[in-house]
Amino acid sequence: MRKFVFVFALCVFVIAAAGLSAQSVIDASNFTTLDGWHVASGQWEVDGARLYQRSTTSLMSRIDREVPQEGVYEIRFNVRYEDGGFRTVEDLEQQRFHAGFGVHVGLRDPLLGRESWGAGDGYLLWLNLDTRSATFADFPNHAGFRAQVYRSESPVSMDLLSEPWVSRVFGQSTLSIDLIQAMEAAGITMTVADVEPYLDQVLPIRIRVNTNTGEVSVADPTAPIRYRIPLDPQVLRRGEYISLRTNSLGASFGNFRVVQER
Repeated sequence: MRKFVFVFALCVFVIAAAGLSAQSVIDASNFTTLDGWHVASGQWEVDGARLYQRSTTSLMSRIDREVPQEGVYEIRFNVRYEDGGFRTVEDLEQQRFHAGFGVHVGLRDPLLGRESWGAGDGYLLWLNLDTRSATFADFPNHAGFRAQVYRSESPVSMDLLSEPWVSRVFGQSTLSIDLIQAMEAAGITMTVADVEPYLDQVLPIRIRVNTNTGEVSVADPTAPIRYRIPLDPQVLRRGEYISLRTNSLGASFGNFRVVQER
């Protein structure tokens, strides 16, 4: 039960392989060393061809990598939950969780080697789990299990994406979607038994970015559906870095690839 919540969260970002008609690998890291990666905050290290972020108390763990970002490309890697997401045994027993995981895309001018709230100019695709009563009371748009998109403008300026289309589509001012409610509204329920086969397994992540149109898409791991997010192509075209990020969560990553469509 300890790992169920976090595996469930990561499963939402599991993406079925999307076939690109012609493709080339423009960047790769097998995590035998940290070469090419810039640690900003957290406890990052390589072990057994995997990249580990071991701190369960760091709130803004981040590691950055310079990657060409032109045309249409797909970010591919796998992730595994390792530890964290709760402070005490009592929190675990009461299911008071707080953890997050995400990827910065289209990132320009990150604050390399330094902890920061934002991360330069770009977007953060984020999964957030927060079941603390204070969050429900004071910050309801962050409470529960949510898929979120942040607009980062500088190391000190980052907020949930607020665009006119968000209000039209979701009926709310910021892009912070309660995934449990969304699945229930669609008649979908999930139990521990449904997720149990994924426990302690590495989960493949696929994020496709079109810098020409601004479309960023992920695919549903349970159905042949791709979820699309319309972002600003001018921001994406300026991207120079991709970042991995966690909050109060120990996780490991493997087989990082950036594949470009030709």
